[in-house]
Amino acid sequence: MPEKTSSESYGYNNLRAGAILSVIMTGLLLVFSVVFYKERMLFLDGPHNLFLIINDGHFHIEEHRYGSFITQVLPVLGYRLHLPLQWVMMLYSASFNLFFLAVVLLLVFRFREYNLAILFGLYLTLFASATFYWPNNEVHQGTAWLLLVYAINFFVARKQITSIIAVPLFLVSFYLAIFTHPLIVSEALFLWFFFRIGKINWPFTRHQTVIYTLVLFGLVIYKLYVGMHSGYDSTKMEQVTGFRVSLLRDIINSRQLQFFLHSCLTNYWLFAVLFISGLIALVIRRKYLLALISLLSAAGYLLLVCITFRDEHSNVFYIESEYMPMTVICCASFVYFILPSIRKKTGIMLLFILFIVRTSYILHAAPTFINRVEVLERINEQMKVKNIAKAIITNLPRNVDSMLLMNWGAPVESIFLSKTKGENPQRTFIFLNPDEIQSFNTSSKDTLLGCWEKRPFGRLNPFYFQLDTTSSYKVISYPALME
Repeated sequence: MPEKTSSESYGYNNLRAGAILSVIMTGLLLVFSVVFYKERMLFLDGPHNLFLIINDGHFHIEEHRYGSFITQVLPVLGYRLHLPLQWVMMLYSASFNLFFLAVVLLLVFRFREYNLAILFGLYLTLFASATFYWPNNEVHQGTAWLLLVYAINFFVARKQITSIIAVPLFLVSFYLAIFTHPLIVSEALFLWFFFRIGKINWPFTRHQTVIYTLVLFGLVIYKLYVGMHSGYDSTKMEQVTGFRVSLLRDIINSRQLQFFLHSCLTNYWLFAVLFISGLIALVIRRKYLLALISLLSAAGYLLLVCITFRDEHSNVFYIESEYMPMTVICCASFVYFILPSIRKKTGIMLLFILFIVRTSYILHAAPTFINRVEVLERINEQMKVKNIAKAIITNLPRNVDSMLLMNWGAPVESIFLSKTKGENPQRTFIFLNPDEIQSFNTSSKDTLLGCWEKRPFGRLNPFYFQLDTTSSYKVISYPALME
């Protein structure tokens, strides 16, 4: 029989209200995803991926991150139904948070995994400010899949469903979660040992535990192997595998670590409070091994981030998404050992205040992305004034470049913006320096200088995109364009 560690012993029933509060918070984020759809879908990866989906006519899965298909279902259906581009953009923006809401609803109302629902609510908020406006990092879908996969497999084990079904389900479901993003490996392994060693809601027999542990480790090894032999992931993993202990001093003095520690006092202070309080709770309960595992897992994960992004912190929207898996590692103790032991009203009020505070951080980050859209709109208006359909813009002032955060997505961002304004043909522009112009420019009148590609107009979906074919790209400096 499975080891008896019932959910009741950890006060799961008393956490139902807190889990529903997490549902409400996730629903609020869904509303925000619609309200700020332009800020999210005119920013880098969002429009880039959507552009490829619409024009290539299929799902766009990168780096074997198969779990990301779930957030592409709605935009694929949208463009195949020939919905207006604004609607397709809105659907894509909402699809991420709609998936998250669906997962939380399943955790609460189907599987009654209230703690996992709360943990996911914390995941979506504790590190979220600027990163909310850049939803495309697959680590978020992967985390959602992972928590749902744990709930499903725990449910199957409690129902004592035959191994003929249970083992393949475990293999396929954890494969989907882990392959959605490499960072899911850290979360998956931590939760496995956290639940097993802590005897928290553990439904598996000893025999099942051995089998599933071997399967999980096999998936992890395979994922790391595949990641080391693929494009984007391999470049990141090479930095980790090439790390030497002698470089530890450089990590301690790195800008990344300094930024993280400073932000834990200013932006992510609630995360720090929950982590420290969770560790204290484990020590008080003499759960020394769990405390050690939590501390070492957190330190190890932070080390991975600092190795990979040692001197990078300027793009807060990106690095926040890399921090977010730490929530699962660092807040599990709080969710499983503090919340169940405090009064129900106290726990609800604590979560309510936490979600309100983090909502304010998300809204506070909005002007940066609203201003970014305004920069794109000003460029579009000036191109209209000067009767320019396709522009290569040079000499971008530092302050404007800073407002754009990153500008590689401009070719498709500008097309989407122009389309939403009802312009036909659409205007498009790209930012290039003189060296890039020499190697990337084209004299062709029917070739798009896109994001990392030159795309013939014949490979555009004609229902959505019609670009000017009467002129070549005009090279113009930003000051000359705006004068």
